[in-house]
Amino acid sequence: MDKKKKVVILGAGFGGFAAAREFNWLSKWLPGVDITIVDQNNYHLFVPLLYMVCAGGIDPESICFPLRSHLRNGGTVSPIMFRECKVESVDFENRRLIADRLELPYDYLVFAPGSHTNFYGIPDIEPHVFELKTIRDGMSVHNRILECFETALLETDEQRRRFQLTFVIVGGGPTGVETACMISAFIFKSLVRDFHSLTKLAKIVMVEATGTLLGGSRPEIAKIAYERLTCCGVEVMLGCPAAKVTTEGIHMKDGRFVSARTVLWGAGVRADPLAAPMPADKAKDGRVLINQNLEVPKIPGLYVIGDCAYREQPDSTRAYPPTAQVALRQGKACARNIANHVLGRQQEPFRYKFKGDLIFLGRNHAVGEIGNMVIKGFPAFAIYELYYLTRLMGFKNKLTTLIDWAYDYFYERNTVKLG
Repeated sequence: MDKKKKVVILGAGFGGFAAAREFNWLSKWLPGVDITIVDQNNYHLFVPLLYMVCAGGIDPESICFPLRSHLRNGGTVSPIMFRECKVESVDFENRRLIADRLELPYDYLVFAPGSHTNFYGIPDIEPHVFELKTIRDGMSVHNRILECFETALLETDEQRRRFQLTFVIVGGGPTGVETACMISAFIFKSLVRDFHSLTKLAKIVMVEATGTLLGGSRPEIAKIAYERLTCCGVEVMLGCPAAKVTTEGIHMKDGRFVSARTVLWGAGVRADPLAAPMPADKAKDGRVLINQNLEVPKIPGLYVIGDCAYREQPDSTRAYPPTAQVALRQGKACARNIANHVLGRQQEPFRYKFKGDLIFLGRNHAVGEIGNMVIKGFPAFAIYELYYLTRLMGFKNKLTTLIDWAYDYFYERNTVKLG
């Protein structure tokens, strides 16, 4: 009878992959433990740079890192293994993970499936919008922009041309702002060379439900982002909650309507549906309440990290945000806590102090804060690119991204449709 302890990591996003890498190092002190990471893709996607794929700024492969290349023995055998399959459900009572091609029993489960797009209850919206969650989403948006210009070139009616060339981005958070700036540069700096007669008809609209951009950031950062978007030719509509999206465009709750063939949705995220049946307390957005050790209270052995986890910060009523920075730290801390529990040691409370954030605002421009200092312009832009370049995994990914950025900076972006 196999008496080895079994750890299963559900998801290879920032939290899950960070936990797997930490276990990869800790496994030599855990001879009686088998670790298995499960994901439907055999790569880790570097989501913070996904918006660059949309506008031909970098090659899709540059932000996809093969999981097996960072695991001992390629993740095929114990002590740490990777299995490519789609998880269908989790039997929390009997401690079994059920996937399309296997079932895995576990003693410890690291629950890190990530998040899904939040449509805030708007009905029948998914068929009419582009999401920004997967590598396919990034490629689809890129192809759609090019397709719209090719189609507009064949149109003889100017109103239909404007319809084809209007792009709406819903959501004024970091994803929406960065995507809008990137698409603006793609259209007005790169495609203008190939479609000079059409770019003057192109229009980019940002729709934000609240009265400010980058909610949660300092007012001065939101102001800088607003001014930069306007400078880039983006029309910003604040205080405009979306009510309906159709094939003809987007309707607002206040009655306004924007005619557009393409609507990109970057207005927020919600916990993965796999978290819904979990017998645990949850926040309003569906995230699971966890204790200071990242464990679900009253369910020993179940740890939740990343976008599905809800934990208020020390001395604050605000929860840790669902960002890559937090997920990475949670992944490492979770692996160490499980190792401590296996070895009979005391677990350590999770602590994370916000160190800063940067938002891309186009060529030579970014804005954000490091510590308590607000930085903007080219210095912020240089730090932004250097930071994310160092965070990419794999020498090849770093090199190809650097080449893509240099080619984009000094020449033009990729205008080929992606397969």
